Amino acid sequence: MSASRRPDGPAGRFLTGNLHDFANAPIEFLTGVARDFGPIASLRFGRTRAFLVNDPSLIEQVMVTNRASFVKSRPLQAQRRIFGNGLLTNEGDSWLRQRRLAQPAFHRERIAAYANVIVEQTTDFVDSLQPGDIEEIHSRFKALTVAIVSSALFGADAAHRTSALGVALEATMSRYASRRGLSRFAPEWFPLGVTRSYRRAADSIEDTVLEIIARRRAAPGDRTDLLSVLMDARYEDGTAMTDTQLRDEAVTLFLGAIDTPALALTWCWYLLSQHPGVADSLAVETDSVLGGRKATFADLPRLCYTEMVVKEAMRLYPPAWLLSRDAVEDVDIGGWEIPGGTSVLMSPFLMHRSEVYFADPDTFDPSRWRDGALDSLPRFAYFPFGGGPRVCIGASFAMTEMVLCLATLAARLRFVLAEDANVETSPSMTLRPRHGVHVMINPRKAAVV
Repeated sequence: MSASRRPDGPAGRFLTGNLHDFANAPIEFLTGVARDFGPIASLRFGRTRAFLVNDPSLIEQVMVTNRASFVKSRPLQAQRRIFGNGLLTNEGDSWLRQRRLAQPAFHRERIAAYANVIVEQTTDFVDSLQPGDIEEIHSRFKALTVAIVSSALFGADAAHRTSALGVALEATMSRYASRRGLSRFAPEWFPLGVTRSYRRAADSIEDTVLEIIARRRAAPGDRTDLLSVLMDARYEDGTAMTDTQLRDEAVTLFLGAIDTPALALTWCWYLLSQHPGVADSLAVETDSVLGGRKATFADLPRLCYTEMVVKEAMRLYPPAWLLSRDAVEDVDIGGWEIPGGTSVLMSPFLMHRSEVYFADPDTFDPSRWRDGALDSLPRFAYFPFGGGPRVCIGASFAMTEMVLCLATLAARLRFVLAEDANVETSPSMTLRPRHGVHVMINPRKAAVV
């Protein structure tokens, strides 16, 4: 690697390096680093060396071209107590074997079968809202996505036992965020409050999911939920997943399918509340396409503007705002030296707001996606679901869910940001609203076309 260049980066503190600045304001810090040091910059978090990569072609080298030289990062691997060896944390041949086995569960016909569940649960959600009330919509959308994913993944008969998994999600996020600061130096056995909550959540998950699996094995039947699909799947040698493997994949799919759609819908409605013209255009489309009836999977091709709103909200507020990989060997990325044992950071948030690829990048403008106008973007200029072989397996399901949910909501409601709302981003494992998003519920009547 002698011909490779070594990236420059911001000076840090003697012992902790850049950890203090990153922990206090991660987005602002990384934005400044990208501005000052260009496509790649060197960082230090205590004894850990990291590199911020902020160029689509370099990100593609990490995620695709040289992917064999990288594994998921240490902070994510530290979540194995929750996720086990599911697709999020697994590596190598074991990951590939599991991915191939789980992929059929997300084929188009499977996703289409869950459209009715999505719409029915969202309709019940709308019916539960009272006009004039002030609601914190992130927590409400989490409850909605828990209901949707519970039915789709575990079936209606088991959905009522999954509330513990939603609680576990919050414990996971809190622990991940805490590891960004000085607590990253604390050993696993140290009795931090966030660690104790995390362990209780992991135990609750273990008990809940294994109980559901045991009940399903004791009473097999003709079911179409994702758990049944995974239970029926067979490896090339004819064997099935063990209970432990089923538990790991079910938890990974469940927690991932709660957080991303709930956050995307939250940020959608926050942005819509600030842009009434966009909300008007969305309402016009839902009235025209749905005409007062419930949405169906067959409506998706005609809900074009609705999809554009979702894509634009995920551009400005990508739930997975920061991805990281650890180099397992020395590797050259675009002529830059990345030593083995160091970490690479890649931020969809930063790339999505780049002036190089998006005009007026901080402006909420769904029409920028019209008629494939951005189809020529570099592969990793927009990547809200990751990319490469490890792109989110549930991306198509999530987009279907978000578009159908948004259309169902927009046909009957408008959300107005509460006067005392204090909306700030909180970058944890995902990009969350620190104080929630408080809105007033305003009903609207869809036109019958």
